Amino acid sequence: MDNLSELSHYWLIALTVIAFTAGYIDAVAGGGGMLNLPALLFAGVPPVSALAVNKITGISGTTLAVMKFALEKRIRWRTVFYAAIPCLVASYIGGKLALNASATVLAWAILICIPIALFIVLSDKPSQEKQPIEDSFPKTLLAITPLGFYDGILGPGTGTYMAIAARKVLKFDFLLATATIKPLNLLTNIGAAIAFLLAEKVIWTIAIPMLLASSVGGWLGSHSAIKGGDKFIRRLLVFVLVLMLAANLYKMIFIT
Repeated sequence: MDNLSELSHYWLIALTVIAFTAGYIDAVAGGGGMLNLPALLFAGVPPVSALAVNKITGISGTTLAVMKFALEKRIRWRTVFYAAIPCLVASYIGGKLALNASATVLAWAILICIPIALFIVLSDKPSQEKQPIEDSFPKTLLAITPLGFYDGILGPGTGTYMAIAARKVLKFDFLLATATIKPLNLLTNIGAAIAFLLAEKVIWTIAIPMLLASSVGGWLGSHSAIKGGDKFIRRLLVFVLVLMLAANLYKMIFIT
């Protein structure tokens, strides 16, 4: 599949709408890939190309979200500086490995990660007192860099996991965590996308309309995150994790 004639216009419209929704959710709580990726596979896009298109789409939505959060001065740039290069390198390595990784192993790895993250979010009891931020260089590397590798080799839910890590390890509130990890999530998307671009796996006739829709969704989602604050973000995090768990269980039981 390398042109529009091999994908119906109805599917292209559906994928564009899904990309908008995914961009919105991704800007607030991460996990937009769990909408885009299954939709691309269901439409008949080859698995590696689906991963590639998903990465390109994720870059566009995350870019607009970064711009919105930056304009509102919600990003802690020191944390971004600490983790930027390690995340970029880790995601590129993960993307290279994903080209030859076992689909079964990857599916189980994703499935194991989701309930752990869900437990962490549900058990989190935000303190009424403001906690001091602990984004030292070692803690930032420990909390965020492994998730850059995860984004390259697996991908789904990276933004969600990064926000949870920043909340639990670096002591950010959910809004600060969501805003700050967006530039890092952008870099991990770029690192993995480079591997797919070099392998010429991106189907641009599908990627372009999806990335445009994702950009609009990302801008609106970041606005909602700022307006809704911690409570809204936490609720959407739980929703995304439950959705991810259900989608992966369905895929493993009924599709694979």
